[in-house]
Amino acid sequence: MSSLPVTPVTQKFFGINLVSLWRDMRSAWRGMLEWRSLAWMWPEIAVRLWLPGGAQALCRNINLPHTADDAGARAARFEAVLLPEDLLLRRTLTLPRLQPADLQAALALEVQSLSPFQHEDTVWVHYTGSHDTSSSQVHLVLSARSLITQYLIANYAHLKASPIEVWTTALGGSGYTKMPGFGGDLRARRGAMWRGASAALFLLLLALLVALAVTPSVQLYLRALRANHSLMLLQQKVAPVVAQRESLLRATEQLDSLAKLVGKPVPVLQTLDLITRALPDDTSLMSFKVNGLKVSISGQTGNSAALMKQLGATPGLKDVKAPSAAVKPLGAARESFSIEIMLNPEQIGPPP
Repeated sequence: MSSLPVTPVTQKFFGINLVSLWRDMRSAWRGMLEWRSLAWMWPEIAVRLWLPGGAQALCRNINLPHTADDAGARAARFEAVLLPEDLLLRRTLTLPRLQPADLQAALALEVQSLSPFQHEDTVWVHYTGSHDTSSSQVHLVLSARSLITQYLIANYAHLKASPIEVWTTALGGSGYTKMPGFGGDLRARRGAMWRGASAALFLLLLALLVALAVTPSVQLYLRALRANHSLMLLQQKVAPVVAQRESLLRATEQLDSLAKLVGKPVPVLQTLDLITRALPDDTSLMSFKVNGLKVSISGQTGNSAALMKQLGATPGLKDVKAPSAAVKPLGAARESFSIEIMLNPEQIGPPP
């Protein structure tokens, strides 16, 4: 029974290969760590480098040549041995630009065909030389683990470090490369701890700078919140007073509307004087009532009709009417009347 081919699952997001993206980001970050502007944040740990022939030197950066500093070399906590060229095989390849993982796989296949040693005994390291947009030169350094071990035992058995680091010289003397499988783990962990502490301090400094930058804005925001809260409390306290003020305004508006409808009141004495002047000589008043602009009078007169006509013609008086008919008692000389009159304030002058 044949089995279906298994297709590897590739994590993608909107068509972007997340695995390749993460690999590219790590490669770019490693390249940034080598910038001189950032190198001060995580300096390399000093290494006491044993040269072929027994001489020693101080190396502070594996990518730079060593310096002749015996005192600094003796004070270094880590040691490395530089292999002589007669133990090494070198090969320079021109390959297309590849990602680190793809380049490692391609070089592993190339080493299998180039190495004269047993596969289990072969150790190799590579570094990149000149490159352009499409290709790059890759330098391979090969050796045998058994040969390196014999060399270390024969020449550096007195070294306390176990296992000791093994380095090779890069072409052009621009630096060194470290052979895998021969120590360096402790120094790598120490360097990782230093870089972690430096990164934490850098992030802390960045956070402090951001805090200093946003503090004024945060203070203004907090002040605005406190002012808004104080305003809400003040509004709650003055709400009853505001309600009373609004009620007073509504009452005032209602009074103004009522005054427009009823009219401006006329003083009672001025009203009495006006009506008295309008009455003929044969008329006498028995009652006089004022209700706003409405005046009610009753009394006796020789001719009620003539009296109403005369009152209606008087300036300041209007709408003269009799709520009941005039009555002349038997044997009486005058009629009893009851008349209602409306005042017209616009035709009545101010009181004297």
